[in-house]
Amino acid sequence: MDSETESETSFETRGVTSASVLGPCVNQLVNALSRGTAQIAADNDLTHIDYALLRLFLEVEEWTTTQLARVVPLAPSSISRTVNKLVYRGFIQRRRLLSDRRIVILTLTEAGTAVTRELYGRVQAFEAGLCQGVGEHEIAVLMSVTSTVMSNYADLVQQNPPQIGPPQ
Repeated sequence: MDSETESETSFETRGVTSASVLGPCVNQLVNALSRGTAQIAADNDLTHIDYALLRLFLEVEEWTTTQLARVVPLAPSSISRTVNKLVYRGFIQRRRLLSDRRIVILTLTEAGTAVTRELYGRVQAFEAGLCQGVGEHEIAVLMSVTSTVMSNYADLVQQNPPQIGPPQ
C-alpha cells in the first residue's frame, strides 16, 4: 500500500472518528499498565493501589492523608485504610507536626523506601518492555495527544463540572 492510499484510509474515511477510538485505546493502555503493575505489586503482597500510594513518596517525601486525597482518585476512607495497612506493614510511619499536633505527617520507613524503589525499578523495566518497538516520534505524539486531551478535559470540567451520583 503506497502512502497516498494509506492517507486516504484515515479514520474518517473508514467511518471511525478519533473520539470513538479514544476510550478503547486508553482502556487498553490502562489495562496493560494496571495488570502489569498489579502483578509486580502482588509479588510483594501489595495491591497496585498500595504501590501507587507508596510511589508518591518517591516524588514528595512527606504527605498528609488530606494531601494524598487530593491526588489519589479514591475516597478518603479508602486512602485511610490503605495508609493504615501500610503503617501496619512497616512501610509508612506517622508523626505529628510539632507546630500543630492535629496534623499527622506520613513518610516512608527504611523498609518502605527499599520496597518502593525495588518495585519502581521493576515497573520501569515492565514499562520499557511495553514500549519495545515504539519510536521516539510515536512517544512524542502520544504525549502530545495526552496533553491536548487533558487540556480539553480541564476546559470541559471548568465549563460544566461533572455531577457526582446517579443521573436525575
